Amino acid sequence: MASIPKAERAVILQGGGSLGAYEVGAYKVGYQFIKYRDKKEGSTERQIFDIIAGTSIGAINSAILTSYVIEKKTWEGSAERLIDFWNYISTESLPDKFADYMMSWWEYWNKFFIDVAKGETARRYYSSKEFAMTGAPNVFSPPHAEPDKKFFDPFNLWYRYDNKPLKKSLERFAKFPIATSREDNQPRLLLVTVDVMESLPVVFDSYAKEGGSRESGYGRLIVEKDNDKSSSENQKVIGFEHVIKYPQGITSDHVIASAAVPINFDYSQIEAERYDPQTKSYKKETRYFWDGGILANTPLMQVVVAQRQYWYFGKKVKDAVPKLNIFQINLHPARVDKVPWDHDGSVNRNSDISFGDRSKSDETILLSWQMYSQLVKEFIQLAKDHGATQKMIDDLLDRPIPVQERLEGVKATKYRDGVEGAFNMGEIIRIQRKHDDYSISNKIFDFSSNTIKRLLQDGYSDTVDSLKARFGNEVVLAAGLENKKKSGKDDNE
Repeated sequence: MASIPKAERAVILQGGGSLGAYEVGAYKVGYQFIKYRDKKEGSTERQIFDIIAGTSIGAINSAILTSYVIEKKTWEGSAERLIDFWNYISTESLPDKFADYMMSWWEYWNKFFIDVAKGETARRYYSSKEFAMTGAPNVFSPPHAEPDKKFFDPFNLWYRYDNKPLKKSLERFAKFPIATSREDNQPRLLLVTVDVMESLPVVFDSYAKEGGSRESGYGRLIVEKDNDKSSSENQKVIGFEHVIKYPQGITSDHVIASAAVPINFDYSQIEAERYDPQTKSYKKETRYFWDGGILANTPLMQVVVAQRQYWYFGKKVKDAVPKLNIFQINLHPARVDKVPWDHDGSVNRNSDISFGDRSKSDETILLSWQMYSQLVKEFIQLAKDHGATQKMIDDLLDRPIPVQERLEGVKATKYRDGVEGAFNMGEIIRIQRKHDDYSISNKIFDFSSNTIKRLLQDGYSDTVDSLKARFGNEVVLAAGLENKKKSGKDDNE
């Protein structure tokens, strides 16, 4: 068996539409900082990130990043590839073209009315309004209205957009299918979507499972029991209730499924298989998917579980799996300095809370399980020290989990599966985009050139400041980083 690393690294990219440009600026700093650390430790040959994971626009960025590393066999230039993508999908809006005039006009009225929007806020607001009416050429089409055929209400029109332009843009900057392996020193791509009918998160994985197949299973784990055999041998694992197979790797359809914003875009359709208990076999069917941000906009839990499953079930690691260090980029501000009292501001705050980072709760659950597993291991050692035989312990660990049929998306069938190969969470660096006074409710649809440029700069500058606060100014400067925004330079030169 190949050597087991002491630690792995994952980058987790949150969903947030056009805010994804912020992730690129943040990633550029994170890449340079990790490269500096590796050089200092004499580990220049290792991957920058072993796992690249994302939801929605984070999935788009993740796919482009992974594809670049596979194609070029290097991480050098990966940030620039992402910047090129964002420059390509950004569009100069009318407010961009007349920005100076707009700023002057709105700032004039600011002198007389305290509640009037700032010039930059108005530019963003009307840019998003423009795209809502005309579409963003390389992201989504103009809206088409579908009449109400259910209530015959002429005011109940359903305005939807076509995201085929986004798919074409994605395929322009990433090569599909994406299939990677650790043996080839390639990063693992993990993307999250949601099954609309099951209300369950689904994770697409570029690594092959322990059996050699590339597939995603979710729902209940189907287990057949043979009562004629002993308790440790009477279970035969069939598989999960729902299975999506993609033997050639992750396709652009899988990525778009992670970014299919509910209501605005149509459902993404993917062929799957569902277990039929009557025939005891799988049958093909079409499943429908929405944006993964509904249930897992910051997929920390999914990443940690997937890493543990790879090492425990795939590589048969019985002790703690490799430590997982995480670099996480959040797009939705966690806090604001004051409560908004206008309609747009209230809608904006509701959106940030709804899609904000919940990974600290996931972290608490995972760390609790990690401590519980370690406690059980110490009890096992204590039992051995007081005369318990290995057979007695194995008989206990191999007992079937009594509530297996109530678990969703869990592969474990025996107590052993919950004790061995424990989670091993290490350092988590969270980069948090801050609220700014110019924010608007439809910010995720603002693909205007000026907004994208500013998001790239903010992602860079905020990450430099965050690393400086955590690791010290000397370390950040030694890594060749500085807050270029404050120094008046372009972060993406």
